[in-house]
Amino acid sequence: MSGFLAYVLRRLLAAFITLLGVIAVLVFTFQVLPGNPARVIAGPLASAEQVEKIHKSMGLDRPVVVQYWRYLEQVARGNLGTSARTGNSVWSEIASRLPYTLALAILGTLLGVIFGIPLGILAATNKDRWPDMLGSMIGVMGISMPVYWTGILLIVFFGVMLKLLPVSGADTLASYVLPSVTLGVFSMAIVSRMTRSTMLETLDQDYIRTVRGKGVREIVAVRHALHNAFIPILTVISLQFGTVLGGAVLTETIFSWPGIGRLLITSIQARDFPMVEGIVLVFAAMFILVNLVTDLLYTVIDPRVKLYQ
Repeated sequence: MSGFLAYVLRRLLAAFITLLGVIAVLVFTFQVLPGNPARVIAGPLASAEQVEKIHKSMGLDRPVVVQYWRYLEQVARGNLGTSARTGNSVWSEIASRLPYTLALAILGTLLGVIFGIPLGILAATNKDRWPDMLGSMIGVMGISMPVYWTGILLIVFFGVMLKLLPVSGADTLASYVLPSVTLGVFSMAIVSRMTRSTMLETLDQDYIRTVRGKGVREIVAVRHALHNAFIPILTVISLQFGTVLGGAVLTETIFSWPGIGRLLITSIQARDFPMVEGIVLVFAAMFILVNLVTDLLYTVIDPRVKLYQ
């Protein structure tokens, strides 16, 4: 077995164990939360006997360890359960909304990378000068402002005052602009700050001084520095993708976006525990997958990195 394949199998095993832990936390946590999914399914006019019957049919009267094992069996068969609120399959509801959430997360992350990396490079190559101060100000503002506040400001300015862009729904391509920018602002701030700090450290290395001393153009020196400083930047970008997914919960609510973030909020309010379990599990699986892909990309960016020796 090659080293690469062995490394991938080890990471997949670690991902599987992590997902088992996530499921355990979900199942055990819902035991102490108020609310009864059986009551949600039965409706407010159902008798106590009807609620109890549904409660038993869902296995909620069994020990928590049994419930955990039963849920694992369901997940292994690709069944995430049935929504207590709508009666539909949890997976079908998530699958119909997941593309909208992924589109926002990808666009928000791309905006953060496209604008964050050049801003960080500009600040690093102009240390203690006005571009650096401007970049630092933009970064601090982007990090400090909550996602929902950024979204509200964009709605008021571009949607209400200027009437240039739609502020709700996902009917047109223009509908993607405001929620994507809302998520991209925070991502851009984090990426730019990390780019600045890693570039400053790399630009101070001896080999960069040697390159400059040979009369090589500054842009070439910066390019070499960025190549060697990109691994920590890539790590932050991958973490930001997970952060953007979490931020999508609030962003989707503000913009009435038909994604799983808004579905999560609705399900929590309705005490729809099966749906909440399924959404959190999908979020965890996506975050684990992004981290695995990021680790494998390290060796592509820098061949000196050997993760699977």
